[in-house]
Amino acid sequence: MKKIMKGLIGLCSIFLLACSNTNDTSTEQIGAPQTDVALTNEESEIGERLIGEKVIKTVTLNYETLLFDETLDHIMETIQSHDAYIEFSYESTNNYSGSVGPEARNYRRIEYTLRVPTDALYDFLGDLEGMEAVKISEQIGSQDVTQQYADLETRIGVLNQKEERLQTLLSEAVTIEEILQIENQLSETIAERETLQSQVDNFDSLIAYTEVHLTVDERQRISEQPGDGIPFWERFKEAVVDSMFAFYYWIQNFVIWLIFLLPYLVVAGLIYLLYRFILRRYKETSMGQKREKERSQVQMKRKRRTKIVPQNQEEKKETKEKE
Repeated sequence: MKKIMKGLIGLCSIFLLACSNTNDTSTEQIGAPQTDVALTNEESEIGERLIGEKVIKTVTLNYETLLFDETLDHIMETIQSHDAYIEFSYESTNNYSGSVGPEARNYRRIEYTLRVPTDALYDFLGDLEGMEAVKISEQIGSQDVTQQYADLETRIGVLNQKEERLQTLLSEAVTIEEILQIENQLSETIAERETLQSQVDNFDSLIAYTEVHLTVDERQRISEQPGDGIPFWERFKEAVVDSMFAFYYWIQNFVIWLIFLLPYLVVAGLIYLLYRFILRRYKETSMGQKREKERSQVQMKRKRRTKIVPQNQEEKKETKEKE
């Protein structure tokens, strides 16, 4: 019996040990997801780093305004306050209605290509919102050039090392052939390095200063706000002034047109006078007088015929009535 009891106690102890092991494994499994969460956080940080340190941004803005001059003044003030500069500008005029009258006035349009410090870009865009204009569209794009930038720097480093080695070999060269060969390789290396360095400098400029394409259109009314427009009295005054100027310039153009036609008019007048002179001299000759008589006789015959025909018609009508 004692042996049996010892055997049962041993089996129970083994069973308890097995249960404790299973509990340990279960606690380990419960703690496993915490390690997974830590990994996902690291992956998210890596994902953020994948955006890159070298990013080129471009912004495209389109505005419409009723007060064109005031809007341009605000843009100039904003450019100066943020240390930006104008790289390109183009101003033009358009007749959007294509009709005659007050609607036919020319509306101005200006296009800017600005360079704005990237650090102050969003402050610059926020200050633009305060001008007397309505933003029609806005696009902000970004291009990650981190990998290209790193490749260029690596290639420049390799070329610098190659240049140093060539300088060392050049100092140790003895024959003229060796010197010429090394100098050729050295010049090619320097040219390639400077080309790559110019690309790096261009990237630095594009990264440091964001390219902003800004367009401002003058309108009689804003396309998104059909109820707001130039007051009627302002349009009336502009129509009167525009019509007076149009008439004034029309008179000028007419006078200039006559000046251009003056030589042709003089030549045409001389030709007409010469024709009249020749015709008169021809009529004074015997042949001309003969032709004139024949022409007068022909005309007399035609007149007689025209008189006879109506008389015959009247006689016929009278006979018909009598019948």
